[in-house]
Amino acid sequence: MQTVPSSIAVGSLVWVEHPEVAWIDGEVVEVNGGDIKVACTSGEEITATAAKIYPKDPEAPPSGVDDMTKLAYLHEPGVLQNLKSRYDVNEIYTYTGNILIAVNPFQRLPHLYNDDVMEKYKGVGLGELSPHPFAIADGAYRQMIKEGISQSILVSGESGAGKTESTKMLMCYLAHMGGSAKSEGRSVEQQVLESSPVLEAFGNAKTVRNNNSSRFGKFVELQFNSRGRISGAAIRTYLLERSRVCQVSDPERNYHCFYLLCAAPAEDREKYKLGNPRTFHYLNQSNCIELDGVDDTKEYVDTRRAMDVVGISSDEQDAIFRVVAAILHLGNIEFSKTSDGDASQPKDDQSRFHLKTSAELLMCNEKALEDSLCKRVMVTRDETITKSLNPNDAAVSRDALAKIIYSRLFDWLVNKINNSIGQDPESKFLIGVLDIYGFESFKTNSFEQFCINLTNEKLQQHFNQHVFKMEQEEYTREEIDWSYIDFVDNQDILDLIEKKPGGIIALLDEACMFPRSTHETFAEKLYQTFKDHKRFTKPKLSRTGFTICHYAGDVTYQTELFLDKNKDYVVAEHQALLSASNCSFVSGLFPPLPEESSKSSKFSSIGSRFKQQLQSLLETLSATEPHYIRCVKPNNLLKPFIFENSNVLQQLRCGGVMEAIRISCAGYPTRKTFDEFLTRFKVLVPNSNGSCDEITACKRLLEKANLKGFQLGKTKVFLRAGQMAELDSVRNQVLGVSATKIQRKFLTYLARKSFLTLRNSAIQIQTVSRGQVARRIFEHKRRIAAASTIQKDARMSASRKAYTLLRTSAIFIQAGMRGMAARDELLRRRRNNAAIAIQRHCRGFLASRSYTRLKGAAKAMQCACRASLAIEVLRKLKLAAKETGALQEAKTKLEEQVKELTMQLELEKRMRVEIEEAKNHETAKLQSALEEMQMQFQAQATDETRGLYEAKTKLEKQVEELTSQLQMEKRMRVDIEEAKNSETTKLQSALDEIQMQFHETKQLLMKERVAANKVAEQVLRAEGVADRVAEQVSRVEGAADRVAEQVSRVEGAADKVAEQVPRAEAAADKVAEQVPRAEAAADKVAEQVPRAEAAADKVAEQVPRAEAAADKVVEQVPRAEGAVTKVDEQVPIGHELFNKLTAENEKLKFLVNSLEKRIDETEKKYEETNKLSEERLKQALEAESKIIQLKTEMQRLEEKISDLETTDQILRQQALINHPAGKASGHLVQTTQTAENEQPPEGQSASIAKRFAESESMRKSQIERQRENMDTLIKCITKILGFSEGKPIAAFTIYKCLIHWRSFEAERTNVFDRLIQIIGSAIEDEANNESMVYWLTNISMLLFLLQRTLRAPPNSPHKPPQPTSFFGRMTQGFRSFNSSTNLAVLGLNEIRQVEAKYPALLFKEQLTAYVEKIYGIVRDNSKKEISPLLSSCIEASRSSPENSSESSENISPTTHWQRIVESLNGLLNTMKDNFVPLVLVQKIFTEMFSYINVQIFNSLLLHKECCTFNNGEYVKAGLAELEVWCGNAQEYTGSSFDELQYVQQAVRLLVLQQKSELTYDVLTTEMCPKLSSQQLYRMCTLYSDENSGAQTVPPEVISSLKILTGEDSNDAGGESFVLDDVPGIPFSIDDICSSLQDTDFTGVKPAPELLENPAFEFLQV
Repeated sequence: MQTVPSSIAVGSLVWVEHPEVAWIDGEVVEVNGGDIKVACTSGEEITATAAKIYPKDPEAPPSGVDDMTKLAYLHEPGVLQNLKSRYDVNEIYTYTGNILIAVNPFQRLPHLYNDDVMEKYKGVGLGELSPHPFAIADGAYRQMIKEGISQSILVSGESGAGKTESTKMLMCYLAHMGGSAKSEGRSVEQQVLESSPVLEAFGNAKTVRNNNSSRFGKFVELQFNSRGRISGAAIRTYLLERSRVCQVSDPERNYHCFYLLCAAPAEDREKYKLGNPRTFHYLNQSNCIELDGVDDTKEYVDTRRAMDVVGISSDEQDAIFRVVAAILHLGNIEFSKTSDGDASQPKDDQSRFHLKTSAELLMCNEKALEDSLCKRVMVTRDETITKSLNPNDAAVSRDALAKIIYSRLFDWLVNKINNSIGQDPESKFLIGVLDIYGFESFKTNSFEQFCINLTNEKLQQHFNQHVFKMEQEEYTREEIDWSYIDFVDNQDILDLIEKKPGGIIALLDEACMFPRSTHETFAEKLYQTFKDHKRFTKPKLSRTGFTICHYAGDVTYQTELFLDKNKDYVVAEHQALLSASNCSFVSGLFPPLPEESSKSSKFSSIGSRFKQQLQSLLETLSATEPHYIRCVKPNNLLKPFIFENSNVLQQLRCGGVMEAIRISCAGYPTRKTFDEFLTRFKVLVPNSNGSCDEITACKRLLEKANLKGFQLGKTKVFLRAGQMAELDSVRNQVLGVSATKIQRKFLTYLARKSFLTLRNSAIQIQTVSRGQVARRIFEHKRRIAAASTIQKDARMSASRKAYTLLRTSAIFIQAGMRGMAARDELLRRRRNNAAIAIQRHCRGFLASRSYTRLKGAAKAMQCACRASLAIEVLRKLKLAAKETGALQEAKTKLEEQVKELTMQLELEKRMRVEIEEAKNHETAKLQSALEEMQMQFQAQATDETRGLYEAKTKLEKQVEELTSQLQMEKRMRVDIEEAKNSETTKLQSALDEIQMQFHETKQLLMKERVAANKVAEQVLRAEGVADRVAEQVSRVEGAADRVAEQVSRVEGAADKVAEQVPRAEAAADKVAEQVPRAEAAADKVAEQVPRAEAAADKVAEQVPRAEAAADKVVEQVPRAEGAVTKVDEQVPIGHELFNKLTAENEKLKFLVNSLEKRIDETEKKYEETNKLSEERLKQALEAESKIIQLKTEMQRLEEKISDLETTDQILRQQALINHPAGKASGHLVQTTQTAENEQPPEGQSASIAKRFAESESMRKSQIERQRENMDTLIKCITKILGFSEGKPIAAFTIYKCLIHWRSFEAERTNVFDRLIQIIGSAIEDEANNESMVYWLTNISMLLFLLQRTLRAPPNSPHKPPQPTSFFGRMTQGFRSFNSSTNLAVLGLNEIRQVEAKYPALLFKEQLTAYVEKIYGIVRDNSKKEISPLLSSCIEASRSSPENSSESSENISPTTHWQRIVESLNGLLNTMKDNFVPLVLVQKIFTEMFSYINVQIFNSLLLHKECCTFNNGEYVKAGLAELEVWCGNAQEYTGSSFDELQYVQQAVRLLVLQQKSELTYDVLTTEMCPKLSSQQLYRMCTLYSDENSGAQTVPPEVISSLKILTGEDSNDAGGESFVLDDVPGIPFSIDDICSSLQDTDFTGVKPAPELLENPAFEFLQV
């Protein structure tokens, strides 16, 4: 270890040894020779010698260093304090060179082990990032790939230190890097990890130090192929603690599997006859049965599930737990002496019950089991002797049987897991992960501790050699002069234990082979052999124990059970019993031994076997490149935030860490980079930086300090032990002188400041006194002036009151006189006006009566003429009604044709089914015939001839059947073609008839149109006649009554015509209904065409099969010939039989040829049929297109009929309006008009002509006009129309068009789909924020107008159907224009609500979805734009002070924040230019500021370099910039700045100068109420600042936060302390509508392009 400096001055900070906390820091207050008095930080004073005092680094970081080789003083207290400092801030990993020390936090830290962290360490060199197991695993993997050398990672530590978790982390990272191959759905490393629950259940137990301690060693080999991928794995286990099965110390437990089985479900416990674990001897030796927080029932289910995962079948699982239950029952068998001697037998009925149960579970003979426990068979040369055992020996035999069964069961599980995982014998490299027990020293140490400590001695030797090698490599890399470093080698301990023939293990094996040896004789043998060995001592208070001085300390072992535990033989009776078990699983655990070994018990040593395994492990480790992870348990309470110095220090010594430090101290323990060294000691040579390089400056500095023996490497300064303390002493002297000067200047400053304060106070007192005197004088003068003003105002008020009374009286008298004169004048004028009015009305009455008489005569004459014209119109309408009957007959014919076509299609379907059945039957026959022929050809030679005859006959029959079937199929194809031709002909004729009917209907319509024109001309002529007749009114007054009667008759006829029109419409509707049925019939025909093609395809499929059958027949012919030849060779036959067979063969060949020809013909016919099918398909498609065209024409016809009906109604109304006897008929109400407002007949005729012209223009194709208007609107809104009066023109224009076209009330329309398509194509470019904001405004405004306009349809009774065509809606609009509400959108109050149909409601929902989508796009684009700026702010805050000072010349500290403000300002201007609704603007900025809050606050918590005073000032300046911007844009940002509360409170804590005065209540309630205890604790522990002089938070506050953090982490399950950014849609449509409630559309102008179009004249209203 490093020596203490020779001189220690008073005031030096040192570490002194303490009996309770190991080491404690303090300050030297007195030096008295060799005794030094130290005032400790705990308040006590300790006097110690210089050998027990070490210097303390006053400039050590408060949170420690990540690599302890960077410590200025590398000694025990420095290492311990560094680990404790890092543990307090949850930094649980620390390097010591390339060795990783992991301190168990006893809590979950999820932010350290996710996939992002794995990617962060991928390919990064060791030491570049924070210490982590991922860095060790990455280094091992990279070294294996680059150098082609296998690697090993040794994870060690005592029970509960976290070895298993570290191993899992290593496995996860190697799996992440290796990307292993899959094995039955799971990767190799996954299967290794999933096997852990099984091995833990059978190999782990509760010990004094850990609730889940592994009682075996484990070495996991991950095998890699040449590409670096995991290709296999294997698990090696070492030294299972078998004695725990039978012996358990209090308060420990046996292996977990026993307790899990006792907590199994009731049916399992009943099956294994188990109960309370306290009733079993092997479990009740300890009072600890249950573990806190562990549910054994759940663990049992999880273990069974894990067994399923690793491939253990249910039968094997049942056998495993039967064996475990049998062991428990074996432990309850007790023995007693028999009545006839020393022999033993089961003690009572309970013991016999357990004996019987054990035999049943093991499936062996009960008597044989009893004999194997109570007797021994000794085989001699002449005879076999059976010896009875006493009760004690029988109990020992019982325990031996239980241990060997459990050991074999555990070995079987390991082998099963390895077989399930699979090993790769061709693997190129491997990475081994060793999870092995650490050094153990208890009050009672037995054979297991002896083997465990031997393992640690071996591994420590390997570790020392590796550390020494790394130390030498460091010196060589830095190119410094070095000599050999001596280190403590523990080879003498290893020789003491395992040397042959005189080692402890060898003596133990020798003692075990002698039957009469005991532990006393073994101990005595050890005392005699090693009495002079320096590592071996005999305890004073023990006769059979011995003590070995291990590298980690002295351990005393008790030899009482050494001999029993070292024996590894199997009793022959036990072997024979279990080998003969009826259970294959149990017999497989004990395979039969060779004959020579089965005659007697064969001795085997556990110690020797363990030594061999250990040697094999070391050979594997020596062949690999080792990496070390030392796990440390900070406390024995297994709770977080508790660090016990003595416990940790002992583990560091046992883990070899202190030995590695000692090796480092033997050379150059202090190593500093040139930059760090100069930064710390530049005060010794202030002018050395600018004049020379770093190496020269360091050399001058060391020479000035008069140091010897140092070394200067390429990048570091290497100092001997103690030299750093000497440099610190010189540095403290220089700093002391400087501190004296600073104090002098500071005291001067304080005195002057006090003087100036006193002087300023005197001046202020004088100023206040003089001011008080001046104010009193001024108050006196003000009172005098006020009294004068009051007197003046009082006198003036009295004078004004007297004047006002006099003036009011005069005005009252004058008003009365003038009123009397005015009333007299008014009465005179009223009388004159009344007389004039009476005269005017009398004259008007006389004139009106004469005019009325003349007008009545003229109208009577007009009605007579119009009656004759109406009779002619009635006659023509009746003719049109007859034409409607013709349409009805055509419809009936079409229905009959459709029925006939349907019946023909069904007939064709049945025929196809019959064809398929015939083909299947034929195929089955051919197949059976071929099979029979093959079987006949395989018969005997004598039967072959007979078989050939039968085969020939059957083949002829089959050929005939095939020929007939082919002919039948040909006829069926002809029938199908004829049916298709007839169907096509019928369809064609039906189409022709429909077209003819259409032409006839079209001609009728033209005739009706001509008739209507003639009627209009006749009306004009009648008006001219009426004008002429008006001159002869006096001659036709007598005929007026007859004309009135004729008018009433004409009206009745017109009513009848009106009744006939709906019938005509119904007939047209029926025709329209028949058109879809005709289309369906055509569709059915089209569907039958593919079926016909499928039938043809099936025939084509049968052709190859028939060819194959023919080929088989051809193949059978040579075989028949060969058979005939064999018959000739074997049996002599006559020449005639041979000729017959030859002739028959020729016939068969002829038949086959003919069959092939027919098949060719069939193929040709199939091709022809296929061509015909294609032609028919084309014809069907043409028919379908014609039907579609017909349907389109029928729709146009319906619209034209509707137009004609409208025109007729308009004409009828005009005729009735102009009827001369309208008043008399009672159908029209005529108001009396004066002579001045009456129009002449010429004006009426002009109005009628104008209306007729309008109706004539409306008869154009309204569908084409609708499409043109819609295309014009779509083309217009695809452009950027901008805004008018702050309102979007596009939304306003769309809304007015939809209202005018009455699209919201339509059942079917495509205008909404086209609008949605246009909007979707406009926002495809999501990166264009201008376009997104423009459409966000338009869609929001349009959605608002729809919300105010549309209402859901009520649940009222059915209303009359509304017209669905565009022309029909326009017509209805014209009819109801005078009575409906004004639709001009001048303001929200004038919008008329309409009952919305489904398309309108769907359009509204689609607009709502687009608003949410565009809002999310604008928000995400803004976040993407601001994200790199935030990253720049964070990186600027994380940069070092030197870099920041250098870069400050070019970039201001607030430049990045100003860029963020500019980005926000740009977004605001864009939304203001596009008039986005205010609520959306505020919501976007709220989410933006929330995003800024999350990013900056998380950077403060996750990066230590950000949690400083300077960075707090930097962030505070940025927040001030944002606050100023928010204040300027308050209307648009709203309360967005409040989202930065987390950052504001965190910055408030960072920039606080007087942190030492903080209390817990002030911190959590006043300063940082929003921050959680975990966040506050994280900030307080990460805070560090060396230059600002700001104080840190008091330790008692940090302690309180630490306690609350532990409670919160336990309650919350280890949740992370960082904030999350969760985007969403923070508004509803009602919010948008509420914000637009007061919108006024007065003055908004539509698109100028549409205003020029006559079709959009309604937009000008």
